[in-house]
Amino acid sequence: MASELFWTAFAAIGQAVGAIATAAAVIVTLWQVRYSNKKKLKMKFTDKSVVFSERGDSRYFFVNLSVTNIGNRNVIVRNWGMKVPKKSNYLLVQDMTNPMLKLLQKSLPYTLEPEYTLDLVFDLKLFLKNLKEQTEQGTFAMNDKLTFYVVDTTGKEYALKIKKTIKQLIEDNEKNV
Repeated sequence: MASELFWTAFAAIGQAVGAIATAAAVIVTLWQVRYSNKKKLKMKFTDKSVVFSERGDSRYFFVNLSVTNIGNRNVIVRNWGMKVPKKSNYLLVQDMTNPMLKLLQKSLPYTLEPEYTLDLVFDLKLFLKNLKEQTEQGTFAMNDKLTFYVVDTTGKEYALKIKKTIKQLIEDNEKNV
């Protein structure tokens, strides 16, 4: 009788361990499915981008937002822009009059595959002009920091807050315009 009780208890413990392992496997599987469908973007902003012409007789200055898809699925980038905390969003639209920027900028919407990068560019002179106008009108303050954003076709917004203030952006780049 004692041996039967031992083996019954042993089987019960084995079943409990098996049930816990099965539950853990289900949880891991659900997490992997969710992770494999996750969209994730990494962004980097620079205000010091320069392109030289082939002849070397001209240079083009622009701001650049590099967007890299580090997720596991395609992201369709619909638009991009900037905003200031507690204020409106400002959509940045490609300058079709500048042939260099027209060449560099991909048209939106753009399908960004995993591990690929999209460079969104905007003319530096026009960018600084707009920042100055917005600060003169009182829309922005000189000590405000900009946040750049990208919106995908599902409406999800990905944001990058830059470290420089509007004043620093203007002062650092005034000589290039």
